[in-house]
Amino acid sequence: DGRGEANAIERAIESAKRNAVEQAVGSIIHGVASVGNNKLLESKIYENTTGYISSYKVLEINKNTSVWYSKIEAVVGVDMIQDNLQAMGILMDRKSMPLIVVLVIDENGDLSESFNVQLEKNMGDKGFKFVNSSSLRKIMRNENYDIDFSDSDSVKKIAQSTGAQIAVVGKAGASYFTTIQGTAMKSYRSDVAITAINIADYSVVARATHQAGGVGGSDKDAHSIALVKSADSISDDFISQIVNKWQSEVQNGTEYTIYVSGLNFDDSIDFEDALKKNIGNIKNVYNRGIAGDSSRYVIQYVGTSRNLAVDINSKAKNMGYQIIINGFDDKTITLKASKRQ
Repeated sequence: DGRGEANAIERAIESAKRNAVEQAVGSIIHGVASVGNNKLLESKIYENTTGYISSYKVLEINKNTSVWYSKIEAVVGVDMIQDNLQAMGILMDRKSMPLIVVLVIDENGDLSESFNVQLEKNMGDKGFKFVNSSSLRKIMRNENYDIDFSDSDSVKKIAQSTGAQIAVVGKAGASYFTTIQGTAMKSYRSDVAITAINIADYSVVARATHQAGGVGGSDKDAHSIALVKSADSISDDFISQIVNKWQSEVQNGTEYTIYVSGLNFDDSIDFEDALKKNIGNIKNVYNRGIAGDSSRYVIQYVGTSRNLAVDINSKAKNMGYQIIINGFDDKTITLKASKRQ
């Protein structure tokens, strides 16, 4: 009947909306939209497509035997999808759930407690994972570590001791500004400059600076309020920088360095070609130098270093090489290779 036809057309349009949202999800995180059995995506994203589509226009409605099909042009709220993917931890999962340690210090060289606690809270609400502050203090006390964020070795030692892959370093201090006229209220001004660092290669993931005023009944309160205000003001942009960086890596590939031993010059050149031909998700391979039987390659690859190591190991026979993976971390793989006879 007419009502049945109308319902069928409506279902066809809803299906087209879902397809539009799936395409948007896939554009944000490479490959996720193709994972049909992802129950989290199903319940949180795909079953609520209407909320993500701000407008749409039906371009075609066709019936093939008893089935209606529709084609639409839709405006999808990518920012909202991105926030929800982030909150669900899907982006974190694609980045192997990196652990973050916050090593931001105050004007006295101690951990900036008010700022760090608020920053961790704001980022934690978005799905980021942090080293527990009490565990951090215990490790620093037991190992007698001093925080010197200008010294990369110092930061790396602390991060490695805590198991963190990302370190947030910098200064978040506050100083007395004035006393509010006619009251005992104190005003402090914060001065914040922080950087998120990838420990594996010490590359910058995000930066932020901020100043804010804080008023309180005591020096301690005003000092803390100024720092909390800066943390609140910085958080959204800082998070956005990190997410955009990680999304780009998930979509376009991350650069990994592979150190290979055991190959002469000719075999090293052939190994470069074999990687390109046999390893899926490789965007580019760059030979960065050969010295004796040691070679260094930079690989742009969509996936984690673990995925890449597994791919190389499993495809060794197809590549024509015997390969032993000696180790890997977030940014590097070390292996020994020899040409199959």
